[in-house]
Order: sequence, then structure tokens, then C-alpha cells
Amino acid sequence: MNSSLKPVVFLCAAAVLASSPCAYAADKPAAPADLALSCQNPVKKGDTAQSLKKRYPGNTTVQEVDGAEGATQKVLVLYPQNLMKPYRVEVYFDDDAMTRLVSVNINIEKSQWTYQGLKILDSIQAVEKQNGKPFTLYGFGWDYGGHVTSFNDGAFSKPSGDCTPHFRFQLRTDKNAPKAILGEQKIKSSLPAVIQAQPYLSEISLDFVEQK
Repeated sequence: MNSSLKPVVFLCAAAVLASSPCAYAADKPAAPADLALSCQNPVKKGDTAQSLKKRYPGNTTVQEVDGAEGATQKVLVLYPQNLMKPYRVEVYFDDDAMTRLVSVNINIEKSQWTYQGLKILDSIQAVEKQNGKPFTLYGFGWDYGGHVTSFNDGAFSKPSGDCTPHFRFQLRTDKNAPKAILGEQKIKSSLPAVIQAQPYLSEISLDFVEQK
């Protein structure tokens, strides 16, 4: 080979390697050791942005996320790097300094996190079964649509340690959904119209509460 071409060949090979799946895998952050959400994992009561940055070095960033009614909010994101976002966790605080923990939220369809065996995209019947009875949620198709408002004294009603679970459901489309399950009203998970619409679990949150 012409010696004058060697640097060019080397640079091309390096470029190909850098764009290869192997190179990407090497840069990809390791998966969390435990993907079961709890009041202790991956966030626990008393955590701040500073403590989480120390616990997950290189795996945190601050982002603005969309909220209800056009609002945005600053959150600390754990494991934000992976393009498929299977480990992404949004951590909410109620102060700009991010010292007062409010909740953690999972809302990515490809999320690998679970909560008591439940995962994003599970059916509303699966959650009802875990709760042990039907629960109440807002009708679909508006800013607060699909949020659970009460577990009706079911298994998810009481705090589990230092946090309480909160779920949200979503329809694949509102196009053919009956009016009986749409809008600013409260509906039961056991309604035939709800079951027929097949809503799926779209958000899992753990809300941290003060223990009395």
C-alpha cells in the first residue's frame, strides 16, 4: 500500500469503528442493577439533586419537561443518555434548588422499570387485579385525563413505606372512545366502556409523603 494513503485508511477505519454498534455499546451507560421501583430505589426519602448526582455519577441531567395546561417543569433525569430511554427516571422537586423531593416518574413506553410486577403498557385490568378491586380515574382526552384519583381502599391506597404509588392510563386513540369515558369526570376502571377501550398504563409515579 502506498504509504501516503495509510493515514487516510486509518482515519476512515477509525470513523467506521466509532459509529459501529460495538463502539456505541461501550459508551452506553450500564443498566441499573435493580429495575424494581420502590420507596428506596432508585430514589429514597431525603434525596436531593446533589445526593443523586453523587450516587449516579455521569447518569444525571437537568431537563425541562412538559406538564399540564402548557406548563413546564425542571426535573432531574436519571439515566438520560440511552436513545431508547429504557432506564429513564424523572425526579421532581418542589424547589429550584432541588432539595425537597416530591416524586419520581416513569413514562417511557420502552421502560424496563417495574413496580410490584407492573410495567408501562400493562392493561388497566392488570392494575385492578393488583389493587384487589376497581379504582377511580379521570375520564380521558384532557390534560388530567387517565389519572387515578382513588384506589378505593385497595392495595395501592396506603403508603408503602415513605411513598405512595400513582398511576395514569392512556388510550391509543380518543377517536372512537365513547363519551361516557371522556372529559372532566370520574369513572370506574370496571366500567364496560373502559374495558372495551383497552387503556394502558402510561405513567408510574411514586409520591413521597410525610409520615405522621
